[in-house]
Amino acid sequence: MSITMYYDSDCPLCHTEALKMHRRRPDTVRIVAVDDALAELAAAGISRVQAMTYLCVCDSNGGWHTHMDAVRLLYRSAGLDSLAGFLSWGPVKWLGDRFYPVLARNRYRIPKPLIRLLYGEVCDKGSCQIPPARR
Repeated sequence: MSITMYYDSDCPLCHTEALKMHRRRPDTVRIVAVDDALAELAAAGISRVQAMTYLCVCDSNGGWHTHMDAVRLLYRSAGLDSLAGFLSWGPVKWLGDRFYPVLARNRYRIPKPLIRLLYGEVCDKGSCQIPPARR
């Protein structure tokens, strides 16, 4: 199943995650900046504010997924089945479903060095920076 991930292109964490997932499976994970798809999102009943705050994913059957359900589908679609499975496991799912809204609303506070630690790069404003190799 292919998906379309709608992401906040101004958010370094969101942009980095979107590009990483697309690179893993370019034929399966399509990425679109929220501001480039406002009419499509509105037709699905999703406002710009909602889409800019919480991850929104549309599957190839036209089904819409948000919040942690969207994250789990994104990871499965990108071939990260183990991580998606872990995030679907009872206690982790319960915690993730409750913690995700807090993380989503505060994602701009996540320092770029932490994003770089998690992903190896930081993508922001249309470009990605990979730190120079250390000698």
